[in-house]
Amino acid sequence: MSLNSSTRENDVRIVSLDVMRTIALFGIIVLNYHGYLNFSGALSTTEPSIYERWWHPFNGVLANPFPVGFVMVAGMGVSLMIGAINTKQVITETRWRLARRGLFLFTLGYCINWIWPGTILPYYGAFFLTASVIAYWSKQKLILLGIFSMIIAAGVESWRFAQTFNGNFTTWLSPAEADSPRNLLIRIFIDYTHPLFPWLAFFITGILLGRNYATLKIIRLRLLIISVFAVGFSYLANAVIRSIADSSSQTDQSWRELASTRPFDRGILYVASAIGVVVTVFVVLDFLCERYKDSQIIATARITGQMTLTIYLAHIFIFNTVVNRLKLVTPTGLDTAMIMSIAVYASAIVWANWWHNRFGQGPAERVYRRFGG
Repeated sequence: MSLNSSTRENDVRIVSLDVMRTIALFGIIVLNYHGYLNFSGALSTTEPSIYERWWHPFNGVLANPFPVGFVMVAGMGVSLMIGAINTKQVITETRWRLARRGLFLFTLGYCINWIWPGTILPYYGAFFLTASVIAYWSKQKLILLGIFSMIIAAGVESWRFAQTFNGNFTTWLSPAEADSPRNLLIRIFIDYTHPLFPWLAFFITGILLGRNYATLKIIRLRLLIISVFAVGFSYLANAVIRSIADSSSQTDQSWRELASTRPFDRGILYVASAIGVVVTVFVVLDFLCERYKDSQIIATARITGQMTLTIYLAHIFIFNTVVNRLKLVTPTGLDTAMIMSIAVYASAIVWANWWHNRFGQGPAERVYRRFGG
């Protein structure tokens, strides 16, 4: 396990977390560009290739691990921010620090959402605002909260699905805009792209992993086995239920919905499989970062991972400029989205390492830390 200390006391950078951010960033860029460029094509392709199915922005196998990885890493960062000294003054200061960071990201995300609908930033802010309350909770309380978020999400989606059979499509629970306090709360907690229910479970997983990072080398194999089992069990259970409940009756369709592993169905098996996949990737990545800690690839990825906020914002403005304003790129399928994503991602890596060598912290990260501490 390789650590990098920052200039701030108790603010420790873990190499594998920065590298994980860099990897997750690539997936986020591809999914966003594919979704915005080929929205109708992604939904209506009659015979999509295996790659198009993987990268489907809503139901693809790769549609979920990247954003879930970002959220889990954020949770780990919260644990590392807390540190070992927990006096009353330190606890109060840390809570306010988390709250300020959350408020900054939420406000920024709310504004960005007007030009980039579906952005994860306001949810990121909501996670940090929640962390200002739960960061010092016991392990048992955090686990219960994570389970609660899963049950609420699955319960709401199951109820909504059941209501469709009665002609009630519950459209009020999917507001087109966050144009009122009620609609904003609905979007943050149970609807849209990354609602607290059930995404809070991913964030809490990160908090718990962060608390145990010092012993990760000891529990690494056990974590890997549990995570792989969670993924295997989730998909096996999904397959079994789908094979048994194969009729068009309301009961069978409800069971298939409840056992779904698709992101927007928000079932319990979806949450379990997503956690399993991301924890598996992190455990393997942490091992590789430890083994090859002196390699140039790891060093380059680490620096890039420290500037993901700047790069994330940049990829939005690049898309709007190149696609929407200059009309230099037009939708032709996954190939166009992938080429544009790779070009932006590669340029971002080069820029981030150049910037870091000259100026250190990224521009957006500098503002974020100035406001949030």
